[in-house]
Amino acid sequence: MVRLASSLSVVMVTVVAICIVGCGSQSETQKLPERPLRKMKSLLKRGLYEQAWQLSPEVLKLHGDDADVIASIAQLAYEIKKPDQTAKLLAQACEAEAYANPSRVQQAMIAFVGVGRLHDAMQLLETAVQRNPDQQGTRRLLFDLTMGTEERLRGLNHGRVLVRQRQFDLELLTTLSNTERRTLEAAPLETMTSRNADDLRPLVGSAKTKFDEGDYQAAIDELKKITERHPDYVPAQSLLGRSYAASNRFAELERWAASQPPGTEAAPGYWIALGDWARGKGMIQPAMRAYWEAARRDPDAMESWSKLSTSIAQLRDEDSTAASSISDDVFDAIQRRNTLLSKFNQLKNRFERTGNISREIAADIIRILVDLGRLWEAEAWASVAMSLPENDDIPLAELRGSVIRQLTNETPWQIATNRPELQLDLTRFRLPSIARINSDRNADVAKSNGSSSQMPGSQASGDGDLINRAWRLEDEASARGLDFFGRTSDHLDQAGIMLHETLGCGGGTIDFDLDGWSDLYLMAAGGKPGQLDSAANALIRNYSGQFGEVTRQSQTGHRGFGQGVAVGDINEDGFPDLLLLNYGPNALLINNGDGSFSDRTDRWNLNFDADTQITWSTSGAIADVDGDGLSDVVVVNYCAGLEPSIETCPMADSESFRSCSPVKFPGHVDWILKTRGDGTFVNQTEAWSMAPDVVGRGLGVVVGQLDSTTGIDVLITNDMTNNHYWSCSKTNSDKSSEAMTELLMIESAMVRGVGADDRSLAQGSMGIATGDFDLDGDADFYVTNFDNEYNILHEQRSNGMWQDQTSSRGLVKPTMPLVGFGTEAINLDNDGNLELVVSNGHVDLFSRGEDRALYAQPMQIFQRLESGLFAATETSVAGNYLRNSHVGRALWTIDADRDGRMDLAVTHQTEPVSLLINRCEPAGHWIDIRLSGRTCGRDAIGATVTVAFGGQTRTTFQSAGDGYMCSNQRGLHVGLGLAEPESGPVCDVTIQWPDGSRQVHPGLAVDASYSVTEMDETAFQLP
Repeated sequence: MVRLASSLSVVMVTVVAICIVGCGSQSETQKLPERPLRKMKSLLKRGLYEQAWQLSPEVLKLHGDDADVIASIAQLAYEIKKPDQTAKLLAQACEAEAYANPSRVQQAMIAFVGVGRLHDAMQLLETAVQRNPDQQGTRRLLFDLTMGTEERLRGLNHGRVLVRQRQFDLELLTTLSNTERRTLEAAPLETMTSRNADDLRPLVGSAKTKFDEGDYQAAIDELKKITERHPDYVPAQSLLGRSYAASNRFAELERWAASQPPGTEAAPGYWIALGDWARGKGMIQPAMRAYWEAARRDPDAMESWSKLSTSIAQLRDEDSTAASSISDDVFDAIQRRNTLLSKFNQLKNRFERTGNISREIAADIIRILVDLGRLWEAEAWASVAMSLPENDDIPLAELRGSVIRQLTNETPWQIATNRPELQLDLTRFRLPSIARINSDRNADVAKSNGSSSQMPGSQASGDGDLINRAWRLEDEASARGLDFFGRTSDHLDQAGIMLHETLGCGGGTIDFDLDGWSDLYLMAAGGKPGQLDSAANALIRNYSGQFGEVTRQSQTGHRGFGQGVAVGDINEDGFPDLLLLNYGPNALLINNGDGSFSDRTDRWNLNFDADTQITWSTSGAIADVDGDGLSDVVVVNYCAGLEPSIETCPMADSESFRSCSPVKFPGHVDWILKTRGDGTFVNQTEAWSMAPDVVGRGLGVVVGQLDSTTGIDVLITNDMTNNHYWSCSKTNSDKSSEAMTELLMIESAMVRGVGADDRSLAQGSMGIATGDFDLDGDADFYVTNFDNEYNILHEQRSNGMWQDQTSSRGLVKPTMPLVGFGTEAINLDNDGNLELVVSNGHVDLFSRGEDRALYAQPMQIFQRLESGLFAATETSVAGNYLRNSHVGRALWTIDADRDGRMDLAVTHQTEPVSLLINRCEPAGHWIDIRLSGRTCGRDAIGATVTVAFGGQTRTTFQSAGDGYMCSNQRGLHVGLGLAEPESGPVCDVTIQWPDGSRQVHPGLAVDASYSVTEMDETAFQLP
């Protein structure tokens, strides 16, 4: 893509070159005896260009089949500033010699580009390679232009020929497989339209960029201009349909589909748009058919395979009869292909970020391509890799040889043998009813146009349902005696921040002394990763709303390079313990019950791999994963080794360095540690198969019963790779059997819809907020991401199946410019609707691209409206904290003053920890439920609580991990609103425990806290 960008730029600023190269020489024209030509030559010698031009029609009439003469007149046209005629004449010269002169063809192409006739240039190149298939340079130009103008399928044909002809380089190979985001600057294409206002097709480049950025309205505006002028232009039409679908503008999508010209159905994007429409309508089978149509047209594109697998999984859950025609082998093959494509794209990204020199990564790419059945590409990558710096540990020559031995002239580009997904035929399933495949479908199209097609909540009803309320969070840390600044470096306000210094330090809420007042545990760093030379962590006790440090007395001042903290009762004695996640050895502090803690790291065998390389852990969770009544530990790991804390990356046009991209360094498998009955851990990561196909760089975690199937699930957000969703599967579920029940952890994030965004693109994911955002009784997720990536709202649409609903809820644009870290779902005003709170802040002082980003960024609060949309509340915030910007990191909940309104704690890079006391005006009642398990772990992770009040129900979930490097206040706080039942201010509480058993407690008073123990009939109100 760089080649295309540079080529177009050079062409447009140096068009003067076209008048020299390839024109007929004077010696050649002197041999021609015809009088008009001799006269024109004479005029040219005297500089009488206009008079010479007057003779050109007659000369062309006599010598219209002489390419050199035509080229000479083209040069004359250029001299008298007739660029359109220049291009036309050069094309005529190419035709006269059957496009046999590659230099002349390129010259004509440049002339067309110079006057903004890009598509005429592309057609000229297309004709040239059709007439002369061996013109490899011409074909390469055509490949670059077609791929750069979003004509991917057209470009693929030429790219594949070039690979087979061994006319490739690394740039061609990466462009050939770029199915995701646009990487080319749109400016050169926009210049085309400034030179030729009649042709708006080059604007498709900027439209695709806007689409990739999530600015769907801007993309639609651009694409409508193009398609109104050029209704038959398929790339713009298919992207317009996708833009309508991505923004849930289904009524417009239906009108668009009804007006599509023949040929649009050849574009995979057309089918993805129709599939998204059918999915939005709840029509699983048509959606599945449409995604299959997209996948078979471009089997290299990950999005269509991902959505196809998700649709099949949903069909299996809802219609087993229809799903039975798709075998397990086929379904597994589809998922495998999706995984391979994801890994391939992420390896390419890592290869680029590490300087395009790693033989090790290149070898992994080659192996993936072989598994995908793309042997020609695999051999081409192997050939390129052979020129990379030597690495004796990588058997590249052997690997390449094994690929070559499988290749013959008859080998197809894509091998379908032993790949059931490529032999799948879903034509038995009906097409989406709005698809205008041929004329006999017009009736269905017209019918669907008249239907109501807007998804509930996909359009704002204006600001009428936005409650005019001041959202006030006051930072009262200093006033309440909290003064702590846990930071990774003393120089975080200056350029040159290292990668290991970017993540900040976390913290959590812990009532360590069980006095009913929530305390704080705060992490610190600043030393060297792997060492115990950092500033000490701190335990801050809550004295009835005032805070005081008790670190020394409690013996909790661990000095590792602190990242996150997990709070939970690991030894089931009723007192919460502390799991400290570090860059380096982690630590386990056991609560002694007398106000002190003991370091039991070694006794519990927490760092089971202490003799191996240093590991960077970020977040963790304490939960009974295997259901044996003993709490286990999930440890989320980022990068492996110490290299991220040592290596720097230079910054362009600056003497400063910046933090390297995390993909420069290998990720590390997350761990799951089972608690034995003897008070030790055993690493079950491998035994329980918790090693993913694509190793991530984990940052956030939530553990609980995340769907309606009994059993613990684990959601882990990964930085720049797909997220992971682990669910438990027991090989022996018969509890009466004496045979040991083995647990397997199954990873399924992509098929469940939480692995990436709706286009299957991995993000720089960090924080996780968990809650029932759409009030349908199940768990949804809000995941924060990097700048130029919107934070994603994953709504659970059916059991264990989520969908990216960010656009339909109005949440795309507000988060695109910011870097989101911590996030929580919290009902600030107790009106019964969860707000989304996000802590933002960049990783360093510079952004990607040309513009400097704001290092400090505002905290965001999003309020749910009656329409189902979320609205940013920046115009209605009060207090200095919300009105100012911060370099925010971890964010978690605490009711510091026990007033029934949840407060927040937040860490920063350049300022101390803030304690944000909730001063929002109450808009309803509340209830707080604190659970204790008997047969399950004491923390009852995996329980679900449903509260019925005033004719409405609210559902909340007992989870652990709580997102980004933090632990929320234990206990479930539920805002209830104001609508009271006739019986007065009481509510009914139903608890589903982790094993699926249910417990009902009717008639509980509101505005109160209760302690509920598994199997106890009474809920005890707390003082």
